Amino acid sequence: MITEHQEIARHQVTEQLRAAERRGLRKQERDAQRTARGVNAPRRELAGVLRRLADRLEPQPRPRRAGLSLVR
Repeated sequence: MITEHQEIARHQVTEQLRAAERRGLRKQERDAQRTARGVNAPRRELAGVLRRLADRLEPQPRPRRAGLSLVR
């Protein structure tokens, strides 16, 4: 006879195993998609990195304030 605490622990472990399996399957699908892209995959990844870098270097407009000057 198992106690209620043991039963709860067993269910938690079962859920953790299911979550780990789901993560593994998602990773496996992502890896399969990356290999399916073929030769263009490195070029696409480089283009994404360059886009993000350009976004960071581009000057961003500053939000306007209320117009009141606060002196501390």
